[in-house]
Amino acid sequence: MPDLFDFFKENESKLHERPSEQVWNRLEKQLHRTRRPKRRGIRFLQLGAVALIILLLLLAAAIVWHYVNLR
Repeated sequence: MPDLFDFFKENESKLHERPSEQVWNRLEKQLHRTRRPKRRGIRFLQLGAVALIILLLLLAAAIVWHYVNLR
């Protein structure tokens, strides 16, 4: 089994090949076509989750404070 280093050394010339301008243009068109729009809903969902956690912590603190002051 040949060594991986030898494989790269033998095929080094292929690493410097440059594709034609037409290939680059087709690739750029595909990248622009398949790019998905950013979803903004996730950011608001995360903000809502943080607000809900803070609200639950405040509610828990209020309940503890209420039961401590009853005695």
